[in-house]
Amino acid sequence: MNKLTILTALTLAAAFPAAASCADLDLAQAYSLAGGLEKGSAAALIPVPMPVAAAPVAAPAAIPAAPRAGAKKWTIMLYVDGKNSLEQFVYTNLHQMEQVGSNADVNVVVEVGRMNGQGGDYTGDGNWTGCRRYLIVKSAPNPGIASPILQTIPACDMGDYKHAIDFGKWAMDKFPAEHYMYVIWNHGGGWTETIPGFSSPKAISLDEETKHLINTPQMGSIVKALGHIDVYGSDACLMQMAEVAYEMKAQTDFIVGSEKTEPGSGWDYAAFLKKVYASGMTAQEVANAVVDTYTPQYTTGATMSTIKSSALDGFADKLNTFTDAVMASKDSKGAAAAREGAQNFSAQGSYSENKDLYNFVSLIYTSSKSQPVKVAALDLMNYIKGQLVVDNKVSSDYAKAHGVAIYAPTSGFDSDYSHMLFAGTKWAAFAKWMQK
Repeated sequence: MNKLTILTALTLAAAFPAAASCADLDLAQAYSLAGGLEKGSAAALIPVPMPVAAAPVAAPAAIPAAPRAGAKKWTIMLYVDGKNSLEQFVYTNLHQMEQVGSNADVNVVVEVGRMNGQGGDYTGDGNWTGCRRYLIVKSAPNPGIASPILQTIPACDMGDYKHAIDFGKWAMDKFPAEHYMYVIWNHGGGWTETIPGFSSPKAISLDEETKHLINTPQMGSIVKALGHIDVYGSDACLMQMAEVAYEMKAQTDFIVGSEKTEPGSGWDYAAFLKKVYASGMTAQEVANAVVDTYTPQYTTGATMSTIKSSALDGFADKLNTFTDAVMASKDSKGAAAAREGAQNFSAQGSYSENKDLYNFVSLIYTSSKSQPVKVAALDLMNYIKGQLVVDNKVSSDYAKAHGVAIYAPTSGFDSDYSHMLFAGTKWAAFAKWMQK
């Protein structure tokens, strides 16, 4: 089962048992059948090499406060929203974490939410409901969660960004560290803000009890409220988009996510933690540990990348230069053809407007007869590969995915786009121009 925010799947949830399994299910089945891409030991991977990037000129930063006494090197915070059809996969991933546990340098702190009888409800481990907060410790295999419960919250809304902030502040207070990673675990739908049928339409972390989700600007609000997050990760579908990353650029160092849908089992947390512990634990090494351990699980349908936040302003400048050059060439038909030919991340007909940006630009570079277009396109492509995307690994069927997607609809344009920081670039005008 893929991690997707698709309303139609909710209506099917009651029609299938939650314990059913399948090989690779998308969209309409996402909230109904339990399954996903099967793990393979010989996954066909295409590691996308990343040239050594020149160090960007950093803006002056505030002097950080001295670490508190007893602070570890890292605190990894995981906001695990199981209050939806992914509830059973909470246990898949927490058992992976408990294979390794926290260590002398790293705290692994988790909030888990479970729903109360909605469609797809998982009844294992005593069928408890609400939210619990844990410090993950290494333990032998256990049907439930062996790690100690640090706090119980009987009524919690995991689709409320303010609650996500509360968890982060609590974790940072109780488990101070030199560096922080924050992960949102759940369904995801890219930047898209409007999903008809929910009382408060958002884009990630669906709470089936409250019908709330967290939208892209609110993701930015979460990391801003926490002060600074060295690594932000989305263990959710479709979240590695320019629009999403740009919202968090000022409060993060690295952003990890998938351009495509993810299976229900998501990241491999045991492999991830082992790789982190064996590394020098720099922020980039922690981020890349997700990328390097996620894709090998799956023989098909896998994408995962790391974006360097400090490169996003330069990226926006080069993107604006590129769009100006293409529009000046007046070749809207050529641009539209590239848009339609670019790698998309469609799942049963939805999300086909999400395009891999590098692949799109490369098609324009190849087809355009304008020298200014070719120069701007090559400059943007080199920047994406050389500075913006610092790690990217995909399965063989997604060889054209280079680590960052962007919204490029064939017709129409979602007015919610204006709510985001990325609306300050020239991309929206360019995407509409391509439709002429």
